[in-house]
Amino acid sequence: MRFDLSRRFHTDSSTTDIMKFLESSFRRLSESVYYDSRVLSVESVNATFGSINRQDRAIIEVKQKDNDTLLTAYVSYKPSGWFWIFFICGLFTTIGWLIPIVFYFYQKSVVKDGIEEVFNRVENEFRDNKATQKNEKPALTDDITAQLERLAALKDKGILSEEEFASQKAKILENM
Repeated sequence: MRFDLSRRFHTDSSTTDIMKFLESSFRRLSESVYYDSRVLSVESVNATFGSINRQDRAIIEVKQKDNDTLLTAYVSYKPSGWFWIFFICGLFTTIGWLIPIVFYFYQKSVVKDGIEEVFNRVENEFRDNKATQKNEKPALTDDITAQLERLAALKDKGILSEEEFASQKAKILENM
């Protein structure tokens, strides 16, 4: 069984820097990680007791595409020898043969979630926020918020008229 995962985001960082970050992230998550200058090979992602039923290997690539960075994982996922031993032994019981099958398919989601978790970390670390920051309005500071709250309280108490409130509010926001 094979499946692919990908993530696309904008960054000015080099593919080498991203690949090094991927390598260190997968070393914490996988039993074996091999890195050459082009791809990262990862085996046994998120290994647990139930993972003896599976063999997984992911080939991770980082490419520049249309001014964006594209992370791609090509995952090979298949039953291990232990899966077949448990399955054949379970055939002689009523439902024992279901146990390795359930573990096998559950572990597929564990592998997928592990790779997506690393891709999320990479995107959070390297994503370029400049494009989104251009369209955002500057956030109000705590001081300006406090001043506006005091003005609103004075207006609510009847000390300031609607026109005076609007005028003072415009001055505060103008000085931002």
